[in-house]
Amino acid sequence: MVKSWLKQLLKYWMLLLCLFVPYIGVQAIEDSNILYSNKPAVNWHEAFPLGNGRMGAMVYGGIFTERVQTNEDTFWAGGPRLLQKEGSLKYVKEVRELIASGRTAEAEKIINSQIVGPYYHSYLPFVDVMMRFLPDMGEVTEYRRELDLSSGVLSVSYKLNGIKYHREYFISYPDQALMMRLTCDRKVLSLDLSLQSKVKHSCSTDNHTVYIEGQAPEVCWPHYEPSSEVIYSDTCGMRFQGRLLVVECDGVVRSNVHSLQIRNASEVVLAFVAATSFNGFDKDPVAEGKDTDKLCAEIEARIMKKDYKDIHTAHVNDFSSLFNRVSLSLGSDERESWPIDERIAHYELEKDPALTALYFQFGRYLLISSSRPGSQPANLQGIWCDDMKAAWSSNYTLNCNVEINYWPVEVANLSECHLPLMQMIKETTKDGRRTAEVLYGSPGWTVHHNLDLWRTTWPVGKSGQWGIYQAAPAWLCSHIWNHYEFTNDKFFLKEYFPVMEGAAEFYLNTLQKTPEGYLVTSPSVSFENLYVKPDGTKGWVCQGPSADMQMIRNLFECILEAEKVLGIKSDIGAELRKSVSLLAPLKISPRTGELQEWYDDWDNLDDSNGQVGHGWGLIASDMITLRKTPELAKAFRRTLDKRKPMYRSNSGSWTGAFAAGWWVRLEEPDSLQKTIDRHFLKALYPNLTSQFHGFFQIDGNLGFTFAIAEMLLQSHSGELHILPALPAKYSEGYVSGLKACGNHEVDIYWSQGLASKVVIYPGTTGKLRVRLGKDEKEYNVVKNEQLVLNGKLEVLSK
Repeated sequence: MVKSWLKQLLKYWMLLLCLFVPYIGVQAIEDSNILYSNKPAVNWHEAFPLGNGRMGAMVYGGIFTERVQTNEDTFWAGGPRLLQKEGSLKYVKEVRELIASGRTAEAEKIINSQIVGPYYHSYLPFVDVMMRFLPDMGEVTEYRRELDLSSGVLSVSYKLNGIKYHREYFISYPDQALMMRLTCDRKVLSLDLSLQSKVKHSCSTDNHTVYIEGQAPEVCWPHYEPSSEVIYSDTCGMRFQGRLLVVECDGVVRSNVHSLQIRNASEVVLAFVAATSFNGFDKDPVAEGKDTDKLCAEIEARIMKKDYKDIHTAHVNDFSSLFNRVSLSLGSDERESWPIDERIAHYELEKDPALTALYFQFGRYLLISSSRPGSQPANLQGIWCDDMKAAWSSNYTLNCNVEINYWPVEVANLSECHLPLMQMIKETTKDGRRTAEVLYGSPGWTVHHNLDLWRTTWPVGKSGQWGIYQAAPAWLCSHIWNHYEFTNDKFFLKEYFPVMEGAAEFYLNTLQKTPEGYLVTSPSVSFENLYVKPDGTKGWVCQGPSADMQMIRNLFECILEAEKVLGIKSDIGAELRKSVSLLAPLKISPRTGELQEWYDDWDNLDDSNGQVGHGWGLIASDMITLRKTPELAKAFRRTLDKRKPMYRSNSGSWTGAFAAGWWVRLEEPDSLQKTIDRHFLKALYPNLTSQFHGFFQIDGNLGFTFAIAEMLLQSHSGELHILPALPAKYSEGYVSGLKACGNHEVDIYWSQGLASKVVIYPGTTGKLRVRLGKDEKEYNVVKNEQLVLNGKLEVLSK
């Protein structure tokens, strides 16, 4: 009798568990997507970021003084420039002859003295929203500053002298405004509002608005230049305007010359709207600029017609529609409830698996916040910058950083966030055609190491060691093909096919033939690396470095494949088919067994710099894979053994991103986890952003976002590979909503490190190959008809 009763009770408990576990699981995931701190930020690297693609903000959450530092993605120094140096072609020809004859040191002197141009322009800080609260003293308790990644809403709450205060911040993409709502449980909320900026500006007020107007400088130097001079000009430098609006207030509002005073309120709703005179990358923002007053007035008019609740709802619906496509659980422990700065400061190797999942989702959050259709693409710091002398000008660095920013965008199911990069590539072709003609005497288009807002393509100043980088067009175009592979969007591919053709046309007309009959780039560099020749000569300029040739081969092959997809014939198709077989092949050094970095069998000068970019074909294409090209994979693995990039620098920025990406593609979960651990221990600021040599670099965040996604799912090699590099630390978990090539979405559940269920939502009809461990099977799938597999790849349902 007792046994029967216990059995019945157990049955009811199991039923209740089945009913509530889904809710508990969802609730746990929602809670895990929150960053919080129990104190205000004391510096920029502790503040939490907000963004809508066009506008960004770092919120400090101060109690007595609040600073909300903002950015606007078109607010850059300078204006359009034509940097092409007429007559430069003769120097390129001379340089090529010197390189071919082995006189590389002489070639470098000519490049530095006759070819490279000035620095590119810098991204700038914009406007600070300042709040000074009264009273400015008292006992503070129950403080919490929280960023909900899933909604893009940041909140600050605390008690001051026993009175509850709450603030809410977000930047709306639908309404293009920074919204702030301040509440108090009594009508004692009093504060002064003002605007300030590090650039040249003036402020004024009316009854309910603070205005700021100003001008960007003509020249602002990067951080590594000793000059701190900021140069302004009446004829160069875009104008800007910002407005801080009191949208709702149940207290008293008074204005003085430069600020607004709010007294005795229980609720205040503020909106910050902004505009610059930027009118396109090729338009003078002074002579041809947009009317900033009109633009701000239009945004203000829309805001003032709406209720805060409606603005908030529209924002959350928009942001969460992107963010909530992917859920991830990698396990949990007690540290998941700690403040984010404490989780980072006390990180231990076998603890806090949820931090890795949070880091992945934070990367997705940063992409949504800094790269939306119609905005500029994410730059070196995404959209956030607080320095007049920005780190590396906070521009677009094309020898890896920009591309790494967008490595995760497709697999993380944020394809539309890729579009700003596509638009930038298309815009680059205008000046790129001038550079191709003047510098190389070639049709097509090109670009080198850097870009800025003005899409300038001439080799950047100071040194050809980075400035003469030639592979950028091919690498950028790989993103065009990558976007097509994941979306199957033929309309997009057709639109961008001429961009790819233009890059290929440039290479077809500039590649040089070696004595062995191979086609190579010249002059070029292998990223920024220095080599040592057998005779002891050191240098950087070269012909046909391995990474260049991998990217160009990939470009040629993608164009030929795109011909088939679109059912068209390229004007250069026949030449591409002929030339692709003549491109310099990947080589394995007979001396070392390593994958050669240079066309000739030279050694790199410095193992400690961590740049091993000739593994591009392993991480950014399927040119090097464990199963298709095992010899090449083994040779590159030898290179990694020697140069150990995972231990270089602090594993921030590209130093960690490349290493993590190589380990997932080599399917080495232990090595991947060591790289993640080192990144978490050495490269994280208290707000979870990635630091590199003392500066925020967003490619550190986004490169690891890519690696975490690909440890769970890879689809670059013609198959869906399930859990290819899952570290033991994450033995229990699941992911839903990852995107695979072919426009498929995938959910994966695993236990004790082994997949238990795989759910595939096909985006196309046809054959689909799936790999899981040693098993590999092919299925016929139908678009929108889900395929459910067990841990042995057996079909459970369709």
